[in-house]
Amino acid sequence: MNTSIGLFPIIGLGFLALVVFRYLKIENRDYKFYLFNLFLIFSSQNYITVYIVHSEYISHVPHLFRTAGFSLYLISPLIYLYVRERLFEKGFHKYDLLHAIPGVFYFIDYIPLYLKSGEYKLALIKSLKEKGALNLNMQGYSNDFISHLFVRNSLTILYACLILVMFIRFVRLNGFISFLQNKSSLFELVFLFYLLLMFSIPPLINSLNLTNYYPEDFLMIIFAVLGSLSFIFYLPRKF
Repeated sequence: MNTSIGLFPIIGLGFLALVVFRYLKIENRDYKFYLFNLFLIFSSQNYITVYIVHSEYISHVPHLFRTAGFSLYLISPLIYLYVRERLFEKGFHKYDLLHAIPGVFYFIDYIPLYLKSGEYKLALIKSLKEKGALNLNMQGYSNDFISHLFVRNSLTILYACLILVMFIRFVRLNGFISFLQNKSSLFELVFLFYLLLMFSIPPLINSLNLTNYYPEDFLMIIFAVLGSLSFIFYLPRKF
């Protein structure tokens, strides 16, 4: 197992610890509060599930396989909605739920796999590990022509562009100086924007053969670094 994946349970549990800390410390639980907590929870679920799938523990819970995909689809829109609230504070609208549609499609697309036996899933996991394609082979099983890896990363880039447009709009309405006065907001916006880009860049780099790392290993190293930076960035902050 890639040594970088050993950081995943620490990162995942760290995110959950931040959720508990926020619930204990924050009294004003507005829309932003719940958006960011969901971002932490889904990120945690992704890291912990990926670790289990890559480790021997998956033999005890094979039905966890491919369950993190739904969370991955929601991370980008949650960042987008959170940044929107930090900039404009529009509050919750029913149409915000539309951002969950790709994740729901992912779940529906994988229902045939979810209904398979544990033995089938363990055999599939073993086969994918031998090919080095456990995370890169993300095609749906009921619609095999759709690559969820491509769709999800395309959406991530789209959300990054939407955040950039929102920031430009905010600066035009309020000026850049007013935003610079709140350095915490500026750093957070830049950091979350960086996360979106980095979650979409690894597949592009691999497809262009710009790295000597094996694709599977490179992807895990990137996720480990991003997770560690996320935890370090938010741990000392006052929520």
